[in-house]
Amino acid sequence: MYKHPGVYVEHVPSGLLAIEAASTAIAAFIGPVKRGDLVTADKEDGKPVFISSQAQYATQFGTLDGAAGGLRNLGSAPDAFGWAVQSYFMNGGSKAYIVPIGDGAGTAASTVLGDPSDSALGLGFTAASEGDWANGMAIRMSLAVPDANPLETTYDIAIGLLNDRGVLDPVLETHTGLVMNSASGQYIVPKINGASELVTVARGPRGTFAGSAVVGVEGRPADGFDPASIAANAELELTFAGDAVAGSPVTVTFPGGAASLADLADEIQSQGRGAAAEVARSGLTAVATPEGKLRILPGASADPGTVNQITITGGSAQNDLGFAAPAVIGVPPVASAGTPEVEATMGGGVNHGDPGNADYTSALTHLRDYRDITILMLPGKVWTPGGDNGAIEAAITHAEFMQNRMVLVDPPEPVGAARLQSPADVKTLAAPTSPYTALYYPWLDVPNPFYDPDTAANLPRSFRIPPGSFAAGLWARIDGRRGVWKAPAGLEATVRGALGPNIDIGADLQDNLNEFGVNCLRSIIGPVVIWGARTRATKTQPEYRYVPVRRTQNMIGESLYNALQAVVFEPNEDRLWASLRASAGAFMDTLHRAGAFQGEKASDAYYVRCGLGATMTQADIDAGVVRLVVGFAPLKPAEFVVVQIKQIVGLTA
Repeated sequence: MYKHPGVYVEHVPSGLLAIEAASTAIAAFIGPVKRGDLVTADKEDGKPVFISSQAQYATQFGTLDGAAGGLRNLGSAPDAFGWAVQSYFMNGGSKAYIVPIGDGAGTAASTVLGDPSDSALGLGFTAASEGDWANGMAIRMSLAVPDANPLETTYDIAIGLLNDRGVLDPVLETHTGLVMNSASGQYIVPKINGASELVTVARGPRGTFAGSAVVGVEGRPADGFDPASIAANAELELTFAGDAVAGSPVTVTFPGGAASLADLADEIQSQGRGAAAEVARSGLTAVATPEGKLRILPGASADPGTVNQITITGGSAQNDLGFAAPAVIGVPPVASAGTPEVEATMGGGVNHGDPGNADYTSALTHLRDYRDITILMLPGKVWTPGGDNGAIEAAITHAEFMQNRMVLVDPPEPVGAARLQSPADVKTLAAPTSPYTALYYPWLDVPNPFYDPDTAANLPRSFRIPPGSFAAGLWARIDGRRGVWKAPAGLEATVRGALGPNIDIGADLQDNLNEFGVNCLRSIIGPVVIWGARTRATKTQPEYRYVPVRRTQNMIGESLYNALQAVVFEPNEDRLWASLRASAGAFMDTLHRAGAFQGEKASDAYYVRCGLGATMTQADIDAGVVRLVVGFAPLKPAEFVVVQIKQIVGLTA
């Protein structure tokens, strides 16, 4: 190694492991979501989706128009899942997993566009996940650059919503420069499937797609959609291009000189009403748009005389064409300079049914692989005395198995007999007493963002929602400011985004609740704050009475678990034991200096042991076991501040 005289510099490993504190504030929200692939125990199915803001939730799981930050307008009832996520982020949460579950009975919205390079082929568009969230979403394919070879003609795809004027606005996604040549790098199928968060597309024989009957609005001559040409030929032909009755037309005839799109729209409406033998009524509107297009809209008119279906009558040609399920309304699906675009509206999406206990259990099994989760929330699930609490119980069992996360259990809405007013009421509630659970009370009133005194006065001004998600956000906020060892309660634990609790809690009522592990939300000197920091094990396991004690131990355990993966299969002898003692000792000392433990001196605050005779026997070593023992003096909150005041008696000058 050393061959010539000189100085040799060698970089020698220290032998110490770098142990970093694990994250303590990552929540998982499990429940029915209108969008997203279902998460089950099968790893090939959907996966939990990580988000870091309310805006991401709105984009990936909210309504397509992005209204109210992802909250859905459900009329007189609140969107339980959406409100849970929003209140978490509003109160300090910054990281979360969304875990959609359901009964699996939902279907995805879909539609079909004709392949402009081959009339026998179609482009089947399917929503990225099941549910009605994509119903009404429009797909518009526009001619970009014509080419003598139809396979090399380029097209642009725009995906969005049609406004009340039939205009594509807002546009949610655009995909440009697409071709129908499967050998090209711009081939439409992989380009869209690799980039779109809204749809997938498949290309194949038109009859292979559900709802593949295509209706074209066809002018004369067929090389363009020209209102003047249509008027000159005095007819507008609606052609059924499905495989079974290809080319069978229904013709609406116009009076001579009808040269405007508005005139054409009027004629479709008026003649459609009169042609009872050929046109079934209800729910279709033909409009002329500001973009200079004739657009036929399903369900866009309240006029009972409008139509949504064209019937081809007579012999084998008889067929029903449903525009809403789905169809292409536009110019003929052929490539030519006069065919600038074609458009279709998606439909047929159906939501999954409500998940059962087995669906929650299945998703929780999947979450065993996500060790960074520290808080579990089940929006819409409240603990019901004597009711079906299987989903909540499954979450608690999961948390106890993982030993690195807690479940925030929501009580039932405190109205009538469900109000907690005495120790007997708490006992009747019979909420779980696991040290991995916490419960907050009462519920909170929040403003309804969809209420408007002028346009939506029929909606409630406010909703009442459970407090657990607010507390979860506050856990994250206090963790970031002070550390997981600081109780997430007190005057700094102000609740954001709520009008106030639905019940005013005073000192006398909290006397009856606090000692049984019910953490109250109160107004002490102004804003509503969390005024309790106990787990539900306050009576059953007093050593884990306080939330920060349980969560600090979770953090230490997870931090060591992550770091010590590096020593698996290392020789089980003195050098390994010394390295473990030094590494764990350095980690615990860092926490002590940050104020995480009780005790002024390190020797009073923690200890680390590892070695033969100290933590292991020779039998342990022979069995491949190395045992590291870490102890710490937990920092407990000053829950009861007692001030003793005495008079000085007998003082003389």
